[in-house]
Amino acid sequence: MDRITKLLGLARVELLCPEPELLLNRCGKAGLELRQIRRKDGLTLQAVVPERELSALRELTERCRGELRVLELRGGSKSRARLRARKALLLALALVLALLLSSSLFIWEIQVQGCETLSQGQILRALADCGVEPGCFWPGISVDLVRSRMLTELPELAWMTLRISGSRAVVLVQERREKPEIYREEQAADIVAAAPGVIREMTVLNGRALVQPGDAVLAGEVLVSGSMESQTAPSRSVRARAEIRADTWHELTAACPLEMLQQRESGRSSSRFSLQFGKKRLKISGFSGKALDECDTIVHEYSLGIEGLFSLPVKLIREERRSLSPTGTEAAREQEMETALVRRLEEQIDGEILESSFSVGRADGLLLVTLRAHCVENIAQTAELSPP
Repeated sequence: MDRITKLLGLARVELLCPEPELLLNRCGKAGLELRQIRRKDGLTLQAVVPERELSALRELTERCRGELRVLELRGGSKSRARLRARKALLLALALVLALLLSSSLFIWEIQVQGCETLSQGQILRALADCGVEPGCFWPGISVDLVRSRMLTELPELAWMTLRISGSRAVVLVQERREKPEIYREEQAADIVAAAPGVIREMTVLNGRALVQPGDAVLAGEVLVSGSMESQTAPSRSVRARAEIRADTWHELTAACPLEMLQQRESGRSSSRFSLQFGKKRLKISGFSGKALDECDTIVHEYSLGIEGLFSLPVKLIREERRSLSPTGTEAAREQEMETALVRRLEEQIDGEILESSFSVGRADGLLLVTLRAHCVENIAQTAELSPP
């Protein structure tokens, strides 16, 4: 009964009337249900009435030249409003759950792991050719078929696998490793000089040494022969092995235009916000999308979803454009070129740099930086001999 009363509603009212007894008699004749009637003073009554009879009681009070004041409302319209709000909330929650469930059947985010030589862009393009791209229906994807096509289109891959969790796809790849140099021990070979230099020390493990420390050699000159001669036995061919460290001298030159200006940030920046639904983007506010040479644009993407569980096809994108101002930094460019030359030389040699010097010149609108270095490196290089 309390639930029904709460649903129908009760109102505690105050009736101000010149003739309260006349009002009560007319309420009784009209069938109005008044409860907990209490006389406040000679002209004022307080009572509890069902909310549905409130309008009829107000009209009857006005006929008796009185006034009705509502002191409190319990249940009724308030309870129904709260119930409607709860129904709307439950409906919205059901709608969100339905959207999440339907969205989880589509791939909205693809992560690539394990790529080193290949770029993520190459792998994503190959996946798109195989039908795996944002917005695709993943229950219709055959992982075995995708794996076979990927290994055919990208021969650099040794294997790959596709793992789908909700609306997130993780692609694990492993690239092929270069096969090590395979040779037969019985295959005859000489040791030749990989670069010109002056021999500092030699460690010959197999073969016949043709030079000694202190000798100057040219690139390609035979240092250790694989032909072994004997006074008591016929000559034989072996695979020469040795480590020969020599003093070498290298010269590398780098060039860049003199007119090229390095740019730095001026401190001014602006942002543009947009929403991306699937593959369509809706601009919200900010600068125009025209690219400017004197600006850098940094794109920040914020995906809606829970990391590791699901991802929604909605992204908030913030594009930050930072203004750049040209500045002449020739000295900085020289330093960068010198560093790049040293790094390049270290990659070329099998040893270390003992001394280095730089020279700077300008010719035909170019800035020229030359590195001259004295190095100690292993110049032994295997050169297989053709069979007789």
